[in-house]
Amino acid sequence: MTASPLQYALQLMQRQSFDQAAALCQQVLKANPKDFNAQHLLGVIQMQSGNLDEACASLKVASQMSVASRYKAQALSNLSLALKQNDALGDALIAVEQAITLLPDELAFRVNRLNILELEQQWDLIVKATAETPALNQEPELQCLLTRAERHSGKAQAALKRIEQYLQQTPGDLEALGEWALLRAALGDQAILEQALELAPAETLEWIADYLAEEGWLTQALPLYRSLLRNDPGHTGARHMLDAAEGRLTEAAPAAYIESLYDAHAHRFEQHLVKRLEYRAPTRLAERLAKHIQGPLDQVADLGCGSGLMGEALRARFEISRLSGCDLSGGMLSIAEQNGYYDQLAQGQVTEWLAQHPRHFEVICATDLLIYFGDLAPLMELAAQALIPDGLFAFTVEHADQGLALTASGRYRHSLDHIQTRCDQAGLALIEQETFALRKEQGKIITGTLVIARLHPQQTQSGEDA
Repeated sequence: MTASPLQYALQLMQRQSFDQAAALCQQVLKANPKDFNAQHLLGVIQMQSGNLDEACASLKVASQMSVASRYKAQALSNLSLALKQNDALGDALIAVEQAITLLPDELAFRVNRLNILELEQQWDLIVKATAETPALNQEPELQCLLTRAERHSGKAQAALKRIEQYLQQTPGDLEALGEWALLRAALGDQAILEQALELAPAETLEWIADYLAEEGWLTQALPLYRSLLRNDPGHTGARHMLDAAEGRLTEAAPAAYIESLYDAHAHRFEQHLVKRLEYRAPTRLAERLAKHIQGPLDQVADLGCGSGLMGEALRARFEISRLSGCDLSGGMLSIAEQNGYYDQLAQGQVTEWLAQHPRHFEVICATDLLIYFGDLAPLMELAAQALIPDGLFAFTVEHADQGLALTASGRYRHSLDHIQTRCDQAGLALIEQETFALRKEQGKIITGTLVIARLHPQQTQSGEDA
């Protein structure tokens, strides 16, 4: 039996052919503007492709149509998801609460509401919602979130009991182990914490120390880093974090540290970064790039490609002949290969890899990479040399008000002045810049800076003459 236009649009969306899928929905809506299914599906397609402004508009229209309560509720729930991704948390909360009013027994809506409340740090409301809907206590995906809510609400003992019960069922959950360690530290049980972790594998100990540091408990993490160094004086990760804690501004994070960090986190990277930390830099960068790119692209590079989040966002937005990715972590690259967004993947230092591709790329992207570089001058120069005339270098950094800094998280922050100066020196002209919510850290939003720079044509000519 032949599929209907909307069934075919759904299949195209599942294959990530977003433009074709959206066009089919728009054809149906042109014939019948009141077709709820076409309007709703169009909004979902736009959300999945990263067109968040359009998704919010389409889903708002769908949610206002005269349809049965269960359909209106689903549209409101998806509108809430799109608004959340677009950093409109207040509106997202209103939308999901309207969905819950229409379908109070739909647990997924209540889970979505808790995720929004966590972003807003409404810890007491999370605890209250859990008491009102006991079924939420049985959801495995919520145990760490509920533990954090209880901890922030002054219920440390209840939080410890919850996370210990959860760890009995899932003893290898690193996020849960991090919460357990944090609670032990919060309750003054540092000695118990260190004793319990004394025989832990080095990678587990490092992960927990990193978790404590990221959540703002660096003082409690330092003994764990020192323990790692005692057992392995060459442990670059522990050395780097101690440098950060003690205020030493190094040139860059050690390559071995970055490789080890991402190899250890590869299997749960996307779940942790995207779902818990609300990391949306790739979709936002691709959305902003679309304003400056007309037509298909030939050669595109993704520096520090990781598991492929940027690759996915680029493929959703652009027609690309050859997309290449480079990363230090073999574990992350194996996931990127499975995801299938890249035509070529290379393992190694991005600086060395760029140097091998002079005047090669139309677009170079880098998300969650420059946070491991101090002074950006060397990387900017190599990116400029790897671009063709009028090529674009698009990247994100953690925002600093001035200069650059190595934070206690082990990541560098860069000011716009630093970026502007280094771009000028490399022959790159800033054509777009914005600050945005990069991700969460310690329950708070970390501000990022998104930058798109274009290579001056005269820069390539002078470089070739030289």
